[in-house]
Amino acid sequence: MRKLIITLCMIGSVVILLDTINFGQQFILFIFAGIVPGTNIIIAPIDFMAATATAITVIVLRITVWPLVRSIVEADPKTHHKTA
Repeated sequence: MRKLIITLCMIGSVVILLDTINFGQQFILFIFAGIVPGTNIIIAPIDFMAATATAITVIVLRITVWPLVRSIVEADPKTHHKTA
């Protein structure tokens, strides 16, 4: 019970903190306009698109290709026989 109360208080504290810094508005401005929160830096649309495309590519490759790569990397060398 004590752990539950502490967890709920921590979550409540984080929610209050995020509300005081207008996290939702800052997040939307970052995603749609490329404005980095707390600075005057604006990310160019082409750079933001490249970063997003790279992130999506990494995620897709991780899901589709990694099982094959893992089976090759983790193969037991003792099971392979030389055919020379």
